[in-house]
Amino acid sequence: MNSIYAKLIIECIVLIASVFSAFITYKKSRAAFITSLIVALGTCVISFIINNSDIPTPYINRESDYSAIVLYTDEPMNIEYRISTSDDGSDKWITYKEPFKLEKSAIIYARAKTLWYTSVEVFKAVYVTENGLVYFSSAEKPGEAVVSIIASYNYEDPVVNKKSGNHYSGYEIKKGDIKVIGTDLNGEEKVISDFSYSPKILKSGKNTIEVEYSIADDISVKSYIYVNADSPKMINLEAKYTKTNAYLNTVLDNSYFAVTGTYEDGTKKEISGYSISPVELIEGKNEVTISKDGLYDVVEITAIDPNTIFEDESNDDIEKAKEIYNGIKCSGSLNSDEDVDYYKMYLSQKGRVSIKFTHTKLDKDEIFWVISLFSKEENNIIEMNASGKNAELTSNTVRVSSGLYYIKVSNNYHYSNEKYTLTVLFDEEDDSYENEPNDNLSEEAMNISLNKKYTGNLSNEYDIDYYKFSIDEKRKVWIDFLHDKTSESNTLWKISLFGDGDQTLLEFDSSGENAKITSDSLRLPAGNYYIRINDYHWSNIDYTFYVHSQKEEANSENEDNGDYSSATKIDLNSSVTGNLQSNDDVDFYEFQLNNKSNIEVVFTHSKTDDNSVFWIYELTSADSSDALTNNEDASTVRISGNSTNNISSEWTSLPKGKYYLKVYSYHYNNGDYKIKVSN
Repeated sequence: MNSIYAKLIIECIVLIASVFSAFITYKKSRAAFITSLIVALGTCVISFIINNSDIPTPYINRESDYSAIVLYTDEPMNIEYRISTSDDGSDKWITYKEPFKLEKSAIIYARAKTLWYTSVEVFKAVYVTENGLVYFSSAEKPGEAVVSIIASYNYEDPVVNKKSGNHYSGYEIKKGDIKVIGTDLNGEEKVISDFSYSPKILKSGKNTIEVEYSIADDISVKSYIYVNADSPKMINLEAKYTKTNAYLNTVLDNSYFAVTGTYEDGTKKEISGYSISPVELIEGKNEVTISKDGLYDVVEITAIDPNTIFEDESNDDIEKAKEIYNGIKCSGSLNSDEDVDYYKMYLSQKGRVSIKFTHTKLDKDEIFWVISLFSKEENNIIEMNASGKNAELTSNTVRVSSGLYYIKVSNNYHYSNEKYTLTVLFDEEDDSYENEPNDNLSEEAMNISLNKKYTGNLSNEYDIDYYKFSIDEKRKVWIDFLHDKTSESNTLWKISLFGDGDQTLLEFDSSGENAKITSDSLRLPAGNYYIRINDYHWSNIDYTFYVHSQKEEANSENEDNGDYSSATKIDLNSSVTGNLQSNDDVDFYEFQLNNKSNIEVVFTHSKTDDNSVFWIYELTSADSSDALTNNEDASTVRISGNSTNNISSEWTSLPKGKYYLKVYSYHYNNGDYKIKVSN
């Protein structure tokens, strides 16, 4: 029996019993009868409210073909519904008998009913298409709902040395590789972006990719893509010899090489199972062919006699110096306190060199070995001392040009016959690196080009590096100076720029913490110029610099114009561009008045937010050293950073003659200014 009806029967029995009890009470007391009757009726009302809330709410759904609305409850019960095209609730309730169709979009309200009991109302918004199909929720609103999708896979052809070929096995599929077109309820197509797909990574062979687009929580449409993935082919082979050195009669095997294959999809990986051409290493250069799958690479190996790594005691004279090779460990010892060992090494190209020196550790602080690198044409390039306790040390790095170099090992008052090992470490470098020696301005300054990167270092605390460049026309010049950042807060480098006259035009410094610094800019006429880099607190790390150059306008100041005698000549009614290169820089300009005249000077600059006075200028005549007073009774004109762009001053009744404008700083600003004299 329906639980609602069972409760109703029980309530009726309770009501009858309550009325009967009240009637019996009436015979005794009328007031008691009225009280009993009120209690019985109140009990029925409360029971009605409780049972009304227990009535299950109906479900609003649709036929499987989306053609009609279906209403039902969990227990057999009458259902009422009303169709509203607005939210005013004015439509009448209708008894539900069978699934019904809608003519247009509306809101369906439904409730269950038993006798005088009704359930809580439920509702759903229903959208009706032109063909009569019904849909729920905004995701299924006609014109927006997607009823089908078609997915396609975007293939990329492989490009050498670039990541491509997205149809190869192992490739991780990205959303950009899949294109999904959806068709909505109106038959219109649109691109779908919020779809899901599987699998994510292609396996070798046939791959079925399922593409799914969710319309609502329980509704989705699917499409499928089929990709046949295979392994990319190797298109290039690179082989490297991995050992530090090679000796005569060495039997080569796979442990001597690192071989890398480049594949169609741009990936690289180490490969094995390659073939090595049979070769018997001879002293000097050898060519060994590494091949696999029809591809090959030729590796050049320089083989040496194993005996060359040991000192020959005939090397106590520079003419009999033992030849050594880059990266090869050479073992030797000093046989007496007068013994000296010489080694030689030929460098075919410029580069950077250092020396590593090791020996058995001794419990003594005395210096037993002095190691130096030099050429016949100059003094020591490297010199270091090795004490007994210092069992391993590496020299400073210095840059050298190509040629023959010598290493000398000797003692320093204290003698030891312990074995030592000497290794020369050399790296070739191109013309963007410093050429040593460049320690002398007049004879050794390294020629550099403008707007090009150069790298150098100070090999010791006495080293100075000079560079030279030339310009054939007036240009604007500034320098960028960079290095690896260190925790050293002290100034490590001082950088100076000067011309043939040896007058310093620009000077700045760089600390270890300041990894990049850009100098102030200055205007230079055609000529030769020099950069000097020296230490303040010495560091052996590399520095990098650029000399930036920019072609100047025709009407700009000529540096050096720091005095009356070198003043830049300007024409009336024509502006000239200048800047102050430093806080001490002064710019002089000269112009001529052919008649008694009134003049106006207009000063223009880039406006800043700083209200500090950056520029001051004054007008003087060739006949007097005193500044001339302008129409505002001022002998100087002061320009602040946030002043208007065009500041004008006037002087009246100036006699015929030569005049000078002097521009100098109060608070320094390296920005450009323009000045114009009009009569």
